[in-house]
Amino acid sequence: MRALAVAASAAVLAGTSAQAQVPTIPVEALRAAGLDPETKVEGPAVQVLTGQRAVIHLDDAGQPALDGVEAGRVGMATPDGKETYKGAGVGKLAFALDASVENRQSILKVWNGLTRPLAYEAEITALRGGKLMKRMSTICTVPAGAVGYEVWPDPVISVTLSKFAETPADQHVCQ
Repeated sequence: MRALAVAASAAVLAGTSAQAQVPTIPVEALRAAGLDPETKVEGPAVQVLTGQRAVIHLDDAGQPALDGVEAGRVGMATPDGKETYKGAGVGKLAFALDASVENRQSILKVWNGLTRPLAYEAEITALRGGKLMKRMSTICTVPAGAVGYEVWPDPVISVTLSKFAETPADQHVCQ
């Protein structure tokens, strides 16, 4: 089942159907590259795979705790603009990763259900030149109770989010 999910994610990014495509990146190759192909919380980090959304809350120490993983689509990534996800809920954060074949971009949608702006760090794992690469990405603060987007031209397989921090309400910070 996990291989199919990875194959489906790779197929969405490549613009083909999951059934028609032989997986170009087997689960074993992802693991060998240091990527556990699963949406999860591990220590202070949240990893989200393409085609999924992680819903979390921050514990008293400011560390993420997983509330659920959902499969679905981000409206910006679909030809008809229809989204399958609903809001995160009060006190929750949600991160969904999807891809638009038509626009040749990967999209991270962030729901901030907190009463304060949120900053975080993001590392993407993407395909470039047929190889997996990892790099830190520029992100922007998500205002309290709002939604934010990050967009990349690369076919992103996963995003790892960490270092969640409150930011001043009057500053929109991108780093």
